[in-house]
Amino acid sequence: MANAGRSGSANPANATSGGASAAGAAGSTTTRTAQTITSVIAVGSSVGPGDVIYTVDNLSVIALSGALPAWRTLSTASTNGADIQQLESGLVALGYDPDGTVTVDQHFDAKTAAMVKAWQTGRGETATGSVALGSVVFVPSATTVLEVTAKVGDQVGDGSKILVLAADSQQVVIDVPNGHEANVVPGLSVAIGSGAGTVTLLRSTVRSGAVVVQALITPTAPIQGVANGASVPVTISFNTLQGVLIAPSQALLSRLDGSYAVQIQAADGTVTWHTVELLGVSGGKVGIRGDGIAAGALVLVPA
Repeated sequence: MANAGRSGSANPANATSGGASAAGAAGSTTTRTAQTITSVIAVGSSVGPGDVIYTVDNLSVIALSGALPAWRTLSTASTNGADIQQLESGLVALGYDPDGTVTVDQHFDAKTAAMVKAWQTGRGETATGSVALGSVVFVPSATTVLEVTAKVGDQVGDGSKILVLAADSQQVVIDVPNGHEANVVPGLSVAIGSGAGTVTLLRSTVRSGAVVVQALITPTAPIQGVANGASVPVTISFNTLQGVLIAPSQALLSRLDGSYAVQIQAADGTVTWHTVELLGVSGGKVGIRGDGIAAGALVLVPA
């Protein structure tokens, strides 16, 4: 079905730290309103929930735990949403609901507002009970600052990139070898140098007018001594199966006992059922193997 030992490193595979998502920009934090940078965290600094990562017009922008980007002001007037649940969860984790009165859900109620006020008061800020867009950046996990792209005094507007964050896990990205797109699936084990990893996600991109399928791979263990953006060898092994016959997927019958069968028509017109082993499915075709079936046999497809 495929070549064994096919190397996925024909196209460079970059070992990169997974980026924290803020304001929709993977790996970077961005502003959402037009303001002036009055302070910014230094490169190499650790960032965790509750930390100030920069200030604009002397107002703090705080990191909170969460995977969704901030996209609106949150208050008791807000419609229900997962971003509200994320905010509540983050503030509860920081200890701003000591009595357990807040229900962590998608609804911003009076108890949520009270918790927000307690958080704001604790930071020495005006207790409004609402969280203004641009005052919070959500990060999936504790991280570090890889790069700072803005300096004190810079005028920044909606979508301006301020800094780049690194998550605590590595990720390897490769171009899937041509012709093997159907064989590289989430959960597939691969070799990364002398280590190992697992395909976690597939995505498509357009390069020079052609669609390229990329696989995102999570190493089983951290890759040591590899800088962010460096290349690492990735090998994807495909088993070569013997005696495999290719047939239209529509010809395959799934039986109640879990087995599979196809109808074969002999030269004299006789039609017989043959039990087969299903070995693979790709592009409307199936790979099968069974007794009494040879290459060139006429397989019937139900009308």
